[in-house]
Amino acid sequence: MALLPLTGNAQEVRLYGGYNGSNVSKAGDEQWVGRSGYQFGADVLIGSQWFLKPGIEFMVRNLNYTWGGSAPDGSTVFPDTEFDYTSRSLRVPIMLGVHLMDPADDPALNIYIMGGPSALMNLNADLDNDALTVETNSNQWYIGFGGGLELGFLFVEAGYDVAMSNVFKGSDFQTNPKVNFVHANAGVRLRLAR
Repeated sequence: MALLPLTGNAQEVRLYGGYNGSNVSKAGDEQWVGRSGYQFGADVLIGSQWFLKPGIEFMVRNLNYTWGGSAPDGSTVFPDTEFDYTSRSLRVPIMLGVHLMDPADDPALNIYIMGGPSALMNLNADLDNDALTVETNSNQWYIGFGGGLELGFLFVEAGYDVAMSNVFKGSDFQTNPKVNFVHANAGVRLRLAR
């Protein structure tokens, strides 16, 4: 007897795009601030009322930090300057979810909730400060939760991912932040089987 039956053979592919906003858990001396970004990708929904939803997406996240100089007596040597950090990654979420209404009844509108882990695999990152050389962690891990709404062949969903690992390798920054993020997507559902 299965604990979470993925009843039926319903499968669908979901194509989507959307917005993400970074939430820096520790601003530190660099005064890290999250900025908006975007993502697009595809998921496969396996199951019916209970479902498994693995996916892959291309994600761009933006952060800013402030860097300034001061003398030992506290006087300013040069004013604070804001710099941009942009990372491009592949995100691989694996969500377990449940529809609030049974999809077998073919409701016009359905709502679902979901949660699970995701991995962020760094492709590249840019820092517009030539004075620093930083290296982004090649893999970052997250635990996420969210929900969505299905209306015919369309869907919208939103979620929040909590960082389990830091962004950078090494000690070029005094603060190595964990970056949580909120994301919202809209897309189309392509049903493969019922």
